This record gives sequence, C-alpha cells and structure tokens, in this order.
Amino acid sequence: MAALRAAKQALRKEIKRRVAALSDEEKLRQSLIVSHKLFQHPKYVSSKRIALFLSMSDEVRTEEIIKDAFKLGKSCFIPRYERSNSHMDMLKLGGLQDMETLPLTSWNIRQPADDDESREEALAAAPTRGVLLLLRLKVRHLMCPDWEELLFREVF
Repeated sequence: MAALRAAKQALRKEIKRRVAALSDEEKLRQSLIVSHKLFQHPKYVSSKRIALFLSMSDEVRTEEIIKDAFKLGKSCFIPRYERSNSHMDMLKLGGLQDMETLPLTSWNIRQPADDDESREEALAAAPTRGVLLLLRLKVRHLMCPDWEELLFREVF
C-alpha cells in the first residue's frame, strides 16, 4: 500500500510539473477542448442542474462551462468552503454577474461569503428539484484533453 501511495504522489507531482510548464494559451486551448467534449455529452445535455468549481490558473478553466450552462438555462452550483471545519456546501449562482461579484478567498477563488444564507444549497433541494450533475474536472484533463473520461456523478 505504501508503494502505491508513493507512486500516486510521484505521478501527481509530475502532472503538476507538466501543467505548470504549459503556457496560459495552451491551458485555455486544452480547457476549451474539454469543455466542448462536455457540451456534447448526453449527461450534460440532459442535465438541468450542475455543480462545478470555479477554476484556478492551474486547473481546467470552467468559465466557458458556466457561461454555456447559464445560456442553456441550467442552474449552476459552486462550492463554499468553511475553513474552520473543512465543510463544503454547493451553493447556487445567480448568473455570470453574480459570479463576478463574489468575494475572493485567500486562495484567490471567488465563493459566496460565509454569512451569505440567501442561496439555495444543491443537496438540500435535490429530492424536489431533480438530479444534480456534479462535474469533477481534473488537472490531468489538461494533459490529455481528448481523454474520453469526464468524471460525472449524479446526486439525488
């Protein structure tokens, strides 16, 4: 088990090194490939509610996905992390303008304020609002954007 853990850590370190070496233009190009594959996926097409992260510079860029989701009338949920207890809620975004006005965390990621209690929580409403499609786009998708594996999880 220790050997497997060490191998995973080494692989993650190598992927992180390779992603860091990519230019911003190349990261954007590959992110758009991933996004366009997602836009054609039947689970995405049929979803009404999606949950995803707001990306950092070394991750798959999610801005185009969020824009597309709002254009198609989907509800979008993003994480809000509570530093004190590592708790995370997926809270509804009101739109692109809402996203742009969210406060920045210490990681330079926009998220709803800790005292913002006005937003719908994705899992609390799931039984009455329908399936939530949780998108898990990984850094490795930047290294291999044509990879068929997009990670989905349907949450009821």
